Amino acid sequence: MTMSHQPPHEYVDAHCHVDLFREPARLVADAAKHQVHTIAVTNAPFVFPHTEAIARGNPFVHAALGLHPELVATHGQQLGRFVELLSSTRFVGEVGLDYSTHDVELRKRQRAVFESILQHCAGARERKVITVHSRRAASDVIAALGAKLPGTVILHWFTGTLRELEHALAAGVMFSVNSAMLSGQSGQRLVRAMPRDMVLTESDGPFVGPKTAPESPTSMEGTIASLASLWGVEREEAQRTVLANFKRAIR
Repeated sequence: MTMSHQPPHEYVDAHCHVDLFREPARLVADAAKHQVHTIAVTNAPFVFPHTEAIARGNPFVHAALGLHPELVATHGQQLGRFVELLSSTRFVGEVGLDYSTHDVELRKRQRAVFESILQHCAGARERKVITVHSRRAASDVIAALGAKLPGTVILHWFTGTLRELEHALAAGVMFSVNSAMLSGQSGQRLVRAMPRDMVLTESDGPFVGPKTAPESPTSMEGTIASLASLWGVEREEAQRTVLANFKRAIR
């Protein structure tokens, strides 16, 4: 008797700003209904308890504790609160660096906050899953990560160079890719260079897609289809690969 290979029913959204949608609780329920493993990132520690409460008891949605680099200027003083909350979750994000600012002192402050976050993650009892922002700052992000940070690091919406991609891979990081990356030539070039066993999917909703219908966990079927096309494989194969990668990432 031959066994049939049923397509998987589960998807992955490794980076979604659930709390910024109009109806976060409904989004969480939809993610569970459609079996989308979702990392619900937050941009500042004060947001995390609310997101964690919405996600509590939902096996598909994981609230992540974040301190976004673009908010370091206004919320950097919440680093202490971040440290206090860190033991309550395995998931961290959105954190990282953003050099779209030309303010040298602000960049320095971002690095100090990011390095402190990484140090506390490395010293935690439980290995963390960390989703990282690196816009125009890939080299400094990778340098801060080093090669031996415990846990899993995911560079979300990576826009660095191919050389920086190689350095990131040497540091053992994974990548989460979204529909915006998969629709542009530069993004496609980067995704092609990523080993398939290091790739996850993400929505980065509500920042990707039209304002009337931004990408969300339930958009991942379309993202998988675009990824499968880029890889030249069947959709089910791409879906299985991404799902296996996610389960390995959180194991």
